[in-house]
Amino acid sequence: MVALYFGVSVLNNLAFGFQVSMPLHIVFRSSGLIANMVCGYFVMRKRYPMTQIVSVVLVTVGVVIATFASIGQTAEIEHLQNDDSRHESFIGIVLLTCGVVLAALLGLYQENTYKKYGKHWKEGLFYNHALALPMFLFFWKDIRNQAIAISQASPMYASPTPGFISGLLVLLPTLWYSLGINVVSQLACATGVHRMTSMSSSLSLNVVLNLRKLVSLILSVLLFRNPITLQMAFGCMLVFLGTFAYTRASQKSQPPVNAKKNSAANRRTRPAKTVAKPEHSHKID
Repeated sequence: MVALYFGVSVLNNLAFGFQVSMPLHIVFRSSGLIANMVCGYFVMRKRYPMTQIVSVVLVTVGVVIATFASIGQTAEIEHLQNDDSRHESFIGIVLLTCGVVLAALLGLYQENTYKKYGKHWKEGLFYNHALALPMFLFFWKDIRNQAIAISQASPMYASPTPGFISGLLVLLPTLWYSLGINVVSQLACATGVHRMTSMSSSLSLNVVLNLRKLVSLILSVLLFRNPITLQMAFGCMLVFLGTFAYTRASQKSQPPVNAKKNSAANRRTRPAKTVAKPEHSHKID
């Protein structure tokens, strides 16, 4: 599990060094739903109802359409087509594809682990990250270079703040504060993912994560005041429709909770069968 987590993290970050843009990164990560379903079918021998399959396709297509709409006229994709570094872009796409497959296998493995050994998601969260830390020593040169680049950024200035706060803000460059905020948000995200993995299936988790990607796109459009196009609205509609259909299909595939409780109660309160002892007749001579 730790090796899979380390592989997913490294592959997704290495892809940025091979001419892979952030929107294209989001598009490939959105294909994790289909990858999870395919890996579950072939590796775990799972069977999915047709309603869930259609729902997964709707959510994936909706996120991809909304992502391309947020790019605008896909200027960056045209730039990649005219650029001489197509070979690097192809390598980056291959890395992203491998990362998506490993992430699907990781989710399925976590699901089976929690089913077999109990829903101890806090232990899984700790050991996945703690045991993976020594593996990052292989990239210590890159980590050192990035730390130097972050330290060379300009410090943060805030004139309307009190003097002691302004002094604290000047001590560290701006990017270190951004990195700290990113670490805190990643902690909250990883905690929620591990907790939900212990409570639901890996496919349901991927549906929620894709819905989160769409919310991130919508927030970026609203915060940066980008126009909401018809293409983005259509993508959002597909995502919400697919999520609703998947939720309905999941509810139908699960037996009612009351039926489970009643059957368990009947088993506990069922009277034990009494075996009648044969009566021996004594003859009096």
